[in-house]
Amino acid sequence: MSPPQPDGTAPPSTSGQHNAAELFAQRFQRLNRVIYPATQGRPYTEQEIADAVGMSVSQISNLRNGKSVPRADRAVTLARLYGVRVEYFFSPNDDSYVHAVEEQLEAIERERRGEPYIRGNRQAGSSAEADADLLDDDQVRSIAEGVAILPRDMRETVKALVDQLRRAADTVGLRRKTQDRRPR
Repeated sequence: MSPPQPDGTAPPSTSGQHNAAELFAQRFQRLNRVIYPATQGRPYTEQEIADAVGMSVSQISNLRNGKSVPRADRAVTLARLYGVRVEYFFSPNDDSYVHAVEEQLEAIERERRGEPYIRGNRQAGSSAEADADLLDDDQVRSIAEGVAILPRDMRETVKALVDQLRRAADTVGLRRKTQDRRPR
């Protein structure tokens, strides 16, 4: 691998690195089109990304245009910004994690278009409440990492929303337990 350029990115000098830069650029652009704060209502600008991850605008431009790949630490920081694991940027299209992220991105796009989200892995007869138990550790970690980079006031808002959801879930759970105890 070639040494990093002065700007902290590695130039794509071989066809393998060139393909890695192109793949990184495609995935980076895809995440940026879909993942952004709802209150913002638009994708991040290159300046906003650069500020968030400690890179220059020209470095971000090179990454988005497939001219370079980031150093490992910067790839991790970018992954955290978008709430994904770094493997998403470099794994082949048939990788299960890439597939899972793409499904989530498609769900976000459908929701923005106003289309209903139908969970593909819900089994016949299962309820929406049962789906609440399907969050795995990676999803929880991804959410936590995404929240961690938010400004303090936004983290407090997210915490308040989570508390409300917990109370609502507890209420549903209490109702379910009460119904289970009723004589039939």
